[in-house]
Amino acid sequence: MKIADAYLDKGKYSLASKQFLKVIRKTPDHLAAHLGYATALERAGKSKQVNDAAIAYGNATRVAVIQGEKVDPLGKAGTGGIAESILRRAMQIAQSASTGRLELLRTLSTYAHTAALAADLYYAIGMELTNHDMDQESIRDDAMTAFTIANEFAVKRNDTDIPCHVQSIIEIGKIAMDQGNSLRAIEYLGRVKSLHLEDDVHVKLLVLSGRAHSDIGEVDIAIADLTRALSFPQCDSTASAHHELALVLSKNNGEVHEINSHFEQALDLGMDPTTEAISSLGEHNMSIIKSYNRQHWRQMNNHQESTGGIMSGGGVGSQKSVFAPKAGNEEVPSENSDTLSLLEQGAASYDGHAPMGGENDGDVASNLSNLNGRKRT
Repeated sequence: MKIADAYLDKGKYSLASKQFLKVIRKTPDHLAAHLGYATALERAGKSKQVNDAAIAYGNATRVAVIQGEKVDPLGKAGTGGIAESILRRAMQIAQSASTGRLELLRTLSTYAHTAALAADLYYAIGMELTNHDMDQESIRDDAMTAFTIANEFAVKRNDTDIPCHVQSIIEIGKIAMDQGNSLRAIEYLGRVKSLHLEDDVHVKLLVLSGRAHSDIGEVDIAIADLTRALSFPQCDSTASAHHELALVLSKNNGEVHEINSHFEQALDLGMDPTTEAISSLGEHNMSIIKSYNRQHWRQMNNHQESTGGIMSGGGVGSQKSVFAPKAGNEEVPSENSDTLSLLEQGAASYDGHAPMGGENDGDVASNLSNLNGRKRT
């Protein structure tokens, strides 16, 4: 173990991973070795190793659950001990991968030992599905299933302040609106509209609510929601708020200057040119030109990058549900990132004498076994 730690400290990650793996084979429940192994794989940054790193952190989660203090499986997010920190690290790696994200997230969901973790993992699965062709009924249904499961796990938590999975509810409302059911979208969004939310989540909610109310002709409510969205600090949804407000003002015979100002601000914040913006501003408008140039360069850069992705084997490209029995995991690349200091401290805490783990034999049932089983479609 000391040799493995030395290799890790010197940046010799391949040698370190081999040494940590030797320890794991001798002592399967050696937590520090699992953490060191995962850290070495992650820092190596190679395609196959980063894929394995996410799974390695998942295995470390299992060991941490066995050895750590008992936690309330229905507690709030952040109360799941070191095992929660480890699994959230695994989830970050999976989400940053360029291929195989869906399979990795599905695998990691089986390691969740609290309802809060399970909810966030199923939300991540749903969001990964929304990145693809939502016009395909199978993908759309799977995304809805993932968000619904996420919300059901969140409802089980002992958290009266946030009694549901807010972001999943928002995504369900968005899917309903994209299918032309604005009334249903308003119903879902209304469930979380009065909750205390993070600013960026609140802006996203208000933008969707404004769109939905505009679709059914409730222009005043739409303008109020979108105007309120713009009162929050700038975030990813701010551009959409400007664009949607410009559209609503156009329907309500608003002032041309104000309408164009919102279109321009949306474009300047990174939104691609839309038919409505081009029609209002004209093709020679500087914001339109900059937006076209930005879009052109992004397309060129995407073309030059690897063409791999979730469509190449993550289960999305076919009509088969991603919630069907899974096959093997995919090998994925990921961006290098430093491991959480908490994990590093855990791996470094081994004194080289007393083995950590190895005293618990056999499979250990998940702490979520007292929850209702996950729904499957």
